[in-house]
Amino acid sequence: MIYLVAIVLPPLALLLYGRVLQAVVNLVMWAASALIFILTLGVLGGLSAALWLVCVVHAILVVNRVQNDRRNRALIDAIERSGR
Repeated sequence: MIYLVAIVLPPLALLLYGRVLQAVVNLVMWAASALIFILTLGVLGGLSAALWLVCVVHAILVVNRVQNDRRNRALIDAIERSGR
């Protein structure tokens, strides 16, 4: 479900995972993408789509990294508990 949020609203997905600074940077790029599309009436749609795609890929990579970090932390904690 979080990956769907990352595709539709990339800054929100980053905020939900507690990455505030990255969410702000992503929001600026995402807003620039929308602004370029609106102001040029779609003429620069390729540039707008490329910038939007960068935002989506960034959000997906960050969400995936956070999930992997949590999983690894849980494994490390389980190993440390079993060794005692």
